[in-house]
Amino acid sequence: MKDSRGRKLLTNENQMKDGRYRYRYIDKNGQRKSVYSWKLVPSDKIPKGKKNDISLREKEKDINRNLEDGIDTSMLNITVYDMIKKYLETKAGIVNSTLQNYSHMVEKNIKPNKLSKMKVCDVKRSDILSFYAYLFKERNFAIGTIQLYQNILFPTFQLAVDDLIIRINPCKGCMRGYKQGDGGSEKIPFTKEEQRNLLYFLKNESAYYGGYYPIIALMLGSGVRIGEALGLTWNNIDFMNKCIVIDHQLVYKKKDGKYQFYAAPPKWCKWGDKRIIPLQKNVLEILKKHKENTYFLSLSSGYEIDGYKNFVFINRVYKVSKPDSYVRAFHAIRDEYNKYEVENALFEKRDPVELPDFTPHILRHTYCTRMAENKIDIKVLQKLMGHKNIQVTMQVYNHVNDNRITSEVEMMPDVLSI
Repeated sequence: MKDSRGRKLLTNENQMKDGRYRYRYIDKNGQRKSVYSWKLVPSDKIPKGKKNDISLREKEKDINRNLEDGIDTSMLNITVYDMIKKYLETKAGIVNSTLQNYSHMVEKNIKPNKLSKMKVCDVKRSDILSFYAYLFKERNFAIGTIQLYQNILFPTFQLAVDDLIIRINPCKGCMRGYKQGDGGSEKIPFTKEEQRNLLYFLKNESAYYGGYYPIIALMLGSGVRIGEALGLTWNNIDFMNKCIVIDHQLVYKKKDGKYQFYAAPPKWCKWGDKRIIPLQKNVLEILKKHKENTYFLSLSSGYEIDGYKNFVFINRVYKVSKPDSYVRAFHAIRDEYNKYEVENALFEKRDPVELPDFTPHILRHTYCTRMAENKIDIKVLQKLMGHKNIQVTMQVYNHVNDNRITSEVEMMPDVLSI
């Protein structure tokens, strides 16, 4: 059989009266199927006024490849949205509240996006990356939240792979470009809402990380460095005068051929120098409660570093934990808090207040910011922070001023008044 141009047609190919080419085949389920195209081969031109399409031979190649690989061609038209619903229906073991949260996420941010209307078989890795970039740049979602969408999309597409609808999961590796802590080198302090929510979560909601509440509260309420916080003994806490005395710090570095703690003067200080930091009532109350729970455990442990003992912050074996242990714990606290907050926000139908990745230095920077926001004298703040150079303190002031330009101008008297 030949077409209107005299070209020989292959088995199961024919040209219809209107000029279209047709290929007929039997799918994996035994159903007779047909595909059509105005072009026999890629070099053919589409007739004027007809919709552009790939050639019949290209379609045949895809069909035969799918048949050889066992791809279910009957599902080639399923959309991402419908595939997600199919995946969620398979999650029999998932608790109802979590299922509702997933469904809410899908309806709110996936369904309105063009990704949801795409055929599963047409989705490429770049489409997934574009969706995540939209969530990150335009919706300002935290990386932890984007990971939740990956947790929905990845198994959805993996189900499509397992069901022989597609060959490769386009979501694979799509979170590699989103590392916790991304967002530049600038140290961004907590907002007042973030700070308040973190403390509430640790005090009232986190059974596992609640033990970090006292040290995080102290750092947010005093601005001490992590080495200064770890070095605190109960002798450094002056409840009568409502302050802490910083006269040393603990450093964990290689010494005498092995990594270990040793005592050192505070940064930029000599032995004998002291920095006194007044504490507000709520911080003192937290420390008093913490002392009731740990004082005798610390005292009876006999643990000592360079003559210092009875430390304020001890771990489960009554010793001081290494600084990097706190860094890892703070990452984990952020993750647990964000998961808790996202679930609550979905249930309450509001936007979540997620925490960025934070370190001990962010807690110190947040204290400095709160003081600057309350217009404490710049020289006093320099002394409280233990900054060698006032320019470091001024950087915080400048950052705060940038953020409150509008409110400051609104509070000024009328500049046109004479």
